[in-house]
Amino acid sequence: MKKVETFEDILEELGGMGKFQWLVTICIASAQFTMGWSMLQMSFASMVPDYTCIVGEGGNDTTFNDTDTLNVCEVNGTECSRYLFHGSVNTVSSEWGLICDLRWIKATVTSIQMGGVFLGALISGQISDLVGRRKTLYSFVLAHIIFNLIAAFSTSWVMFAVMRFFIGTGIGSIVAVVFPYTMEFLPMKWRPLLSILPSWTVGVAFFSAAALLLKDWSYLHIACAVCSIPSAAAFFFVPDSIRWLAVHGRIQEAEAVFGRIARMNSKPLPVETLLVLDEIARKEKELRKSGRQYSYIDIFRGFRMTQASLSLFFFWFTMSSIFYGISFGVSSLSGNMYLNICLLGILELPAQTSTFFISNKIGRRRSSFLFFGLSTLISLGCIVAHHTASDDSRGAWINGLSLTEKMMIGAVWSCVQTWGSELYPTVTRNLGYSFSNLGARFGGILAPFIINLDKEMASTSYIIMTSILAFSSLLVIFLPETRGLVLMDSIDFNSNARQADDADRDDLLNCNGKVPPLQNVEALPRDKLIHNSHLNI
Repeated sequence: MKKVETFEDILEELGGMGKFQWLVTICIASAQFTMGWSMLQMSFASMVPDYTCIVGEGGNDTTFNDTDTLNVCEVNGTECSRYLFHGSVNTVSSEWGLICDLRWIKATVTSIQMGGVFLGALISGQISDLVGRRKTLYSFVLAHIIFNLIAAFSTSWVMFAVMRFFIGTGIGSIVAVVFPYTMEFLPMKWRPLLSILPSWTVGVAFFSAAALLLKDWSYLHIACAVCSIPSAAAFFFVPDSIRWLAVHGRIQEAEAVFGRIARMNSKPLPVETLLVLDEIARKEKELRKSGRQYSYIDIFRGFRMTQASLSLFFFWFTMSSIFYGISFGVSSLSGNMYLNICLLGILELPAQTSTFFISNKIGRRRSSFLFFGLSTLISLGCIVAHHTASDDSRGAWINGLSLTEKMMIGAVWSCVQTWGSELYPTVTRNLGYSFSNLGARFGGILAPFIINLDKEMASTSYIIMTSILAFSSLLVIFLPETRGLVLMDSIDFNSNARQADDADRDDLLNCNGKVPPLQNVEALPRDKLIHNSHLNI
């Protein structure tokens, strides 16, 4: 029988990716189902239905033709006194007349929402590392439900903007916690599975269907809240992270969770379980003797950790700028808006699914470089199409390339999510993941304004996208590979092996394209252990 010495060994003895892991993964990931829906609400809410410009007191002026007054802000130099919106679609643009001189409000509300997402990503890492993943996740799921319901009854665009900020805070917190929380239950080879679970993309597809059926921004908020209730109910089944419990010295609770896994997977609990958990807690206790609490400072300790943290931040900024730039600008694409929103979601599925196999086959770094590179070329193609395609075909070319680019961004995001989480130990994993999320929130805040630059000068947004994609592709080269490496639990601040030897690291990580398996962490020399944790501090 294989000797059980590490956390990963216990998971493998309990069935690896067994019934318990599948149920927990589905339950936690389901929290993201309405996050994609909620995040893209403004792509529908900011849409402007056809409207007629009414000129004159009381709207009695009928001296103009219908074509002269359709979708304009003034007629013959005379400003509209009011607007008459056509059709059954009710958006915030038509609800509060956010057009013409007030059209800036839509981009501002979207950026306010993304500011909330930024705040959520900022605070959730610290909170979840202090009070636990479970309490943090489901508290914000509940808050997300409540603020969606309140937003549905907004009486002004100011109130709506405030609610979108708090909804954004919930989104940012949930997205930042879900991935590392779930990953801490899974065996090493199954971690990339999390990045291809279609909860977000399916949520976007459902959002497009709901928008087509309901056609009202208020009803969409209510529907989003109702659909979030099942994921909130998972609170009563999902336990807290075993790694987090062990690191915080709650050994009996951690052992009880392992017991639940053993029973559900029909496997015996290894006798070494308590010893492994005690060892994790002992190491962490030694590190905290000085009363130390982990903070964002810890993800910048040493050159390599700083390099990884800043690179991941920029990766997420790049991916978010393009992902949300295309998503929030979907109404400006040619064709049916509802179909475009649906395609934005479902087209990510094949690309994301492929990353599970590609990242395990060629590694996290090479797969990230591959998809960043393809995205750069596609973005460059959009610029070429914008300036060379005929008027009849330009819209179709840009539509197709934009949707393909978003598909590639979905793929690289899946790769980077797994890669980034593996670069940090348990004690700072959520902090590191949350810091990366901050980059995405900056990108999301700027995305609406980047898209609006096209109104001033054609293809400006794609020039910016191509530039940051090319730079991200370059940064990928300088980060280490993590495929096949054991997740670390603590940072050893007392080790004398602070500096990595580059040649030795290359031997360890390259090995003619193959990464050696690491089953026995304790058997590794201290300098190798520091290398494998990627924390050369």
